[in-house]
Amino acid sequence: MKAVIIAAGCGSRLKDEHKGIPKTLMKINGKRIIDDIIGKVRTSGIKELIIVTGYESKALIDGLSNYQNSDINIQFVHNPEWEKANGISVFSASQVLTREDQFILLMSDHIFSVEMLQKMMQTEVPFDEALLAIDFKIDTIPDLDDGMKIRCQQETGNKYQITKFGKQLTQFVAIDAGMFKLNYSFFDALADSIVNDKTSLSDACNVFAAKGKMKGLDIGNCIWLDVDTPEMINQTSILDQIL
Repeated sequence: MKAVIIAAGCGSRLKDEHKGIPKTLMKINGKRIIDDIIGKVRTSGIKELIIVTGYESKALIDGLSNYQNSDINIQFVHNPEWEKANGISVFSASQVLTREDQFILLMSDHIFSVEMLQKMMQTEVPFDEALLAIDFKIDTIPDLDDGMKIRCQQETGNKYQITKFGKQLTQFVAIDAGMFKLNYSFFDALADSIVNDKTSLSDACNVFAAKGKMKGLDIGNCIWLDVDTPEMINQTSILDQIL
């Protein structure tokens, strides 16, 4: 099992906080966001990590030099089109993955409980399917308007079939928690979307959903937070439980 972290964006909504450095290098509660993510990846037994860079790529790579000669192997892939939608960054990881690889996809500004990651790792995902962590605790989402809304139907237990993604959905039952378990087949859907000028990650997810191949895993009581605005940095009650 490998992990991919998308860390290419500039974090424009946090520019007053990150002062120009990659936002994942920001400290919250005395800890850099990226260190918390990597720590949970290591705790879960993943030893191969791919980080997709873009904005201030050198600063990010230099900032992670402390992981050289550690028990986790970090490989960097640069996305020169980092200002475009995030699907381009995800697709960049295909350069260093093979069709046999299965991987966890993480966002560099999402922090989460280690239990959430382990639940995803333990769930089987056939080659032609994709799995997304989904949160049904809608009343607890601090920035619901900005969340990626999900329509889905229960298949069995805590697994669901996702039928539609969209931030503007008015009818939805869950929120995208920003963690995926994917096979190389997902890159095929991304390639099809990109050719048609649909370059976001959610565009590829909707391609899978249309085929009945996009699945959701109910994260239950697991906690996560998308740290992409100043308001989220001040969600101390959530941050204290995760960090």
